Amino acid sequence: MSSSDIVSLDDNSIVINDLPNDTEAAIRYIKTLLPVTFKYPPIVFIHQLYDIVHNKTLINKELEILRKQCKIQKLTIGTSDSSSALILYEDYVNYTLNIYPENRSVKKFLNVILPSIKSFGVEKCTLLQKFKLQQYELTELINCGLLLIRNQESYWISFPSSGNFIKRYIEGRKYIIQIIKRRKFQEILENDLEVRCAKVSKIKELGFKYFLHDIKGSEDIIKMNTTSGCLLRIA
Repeated sequence: MSSSDIVSLDDNSIVINDLPNDTEAAIRYIKTLLPVTFKYPPIVFIHQLYDIVHNKTLINKELEILRKQCKIQKLTIGTSDSSSALILYEDYVNYTLNIYPENRSVKKFLNVILPSIKSFGVEKCTLLQKFKLQQYELTELINCGLLLIRNQESYWISFPSSGNFIKRYIEGRKYIIQIIKRRKFQEILENDLEVRCAKVSKIKELGFKYFLHDIKGSEDIIKMNTTSGCLLRIA
């Protein structure tokens, strides 16, 4: 390690490379917004990061760094052909092994295949030829929810119970958007919106602030600062 990798503050050495960049810090912050009772892996949508780090170019650059460092796994949520979400690799592994602790195909996928792919999708021929997967192993990974069929020749990287997570995510954000749309002028103060959502189970399951960063970052709404607080208006 070169001296340029270390900075000294009050005689304490801090390894710069171990410090999270702004994007990783934002990812870890969004994780904290999920309830402790959350039963799915802590998925972070890329557009949520846009509401925290107001520089899309920087976010994309730092996400690429994190990907190369095997710190994150990008995912596609829904039927998109591009990555729209991510999960910290450590969380992906822990969540999956908690469900399938003894499955050899799963362990091979997590320890050997996934770190080498570094993408949100993989070709079937790559799995069969490069990683020497047997057909039964491929079938197991599909059944376990780690691979989602994209077409006859490729798969998306996924996670167990992804369908249930997506359903709850879509229901929650749709509920919030509908609340705003039904208001006069299709706008509402952020504080008022939080009160309206406080006891709604479909919001509490992922957390109001998780959804708030979601609708702000996706630009479904326009944010305006007023003397009464932040006003949210349908774009």
